[in-house]
Amino acid sequence: MCISLPAKVVQINGIVAFVDYGNGLVEPVINNVDDVKEGDYVVVSYGMIVSKISKEEYIEMLNYEKEMRSLLENSLSSASS
Repeated sequence: MCISLPAKVVQINGIVAFVDYGNGLVEPVINNVDDVKEGDYVVVSYGMIVSKISKEEYIEMLNYEKEMRSLLENSLSSASS
């Protein structure tokens, strides 16, 4: 299974990009896409940028991630009751 997460590029230093996954924490990843620049929205998989996305796609992916997290938390809390 492949886990891909949306992120915003906040800095680029050679082949290393520093991204924010929407939680305010900045982490380094490998920039594997030629035309990525600061401020771009990207998809990160296994520590590498795999594609650029639009701001709308970024927001949609973040909302989907939050919804899945909420469903999982509700499912786990129901199972432990």
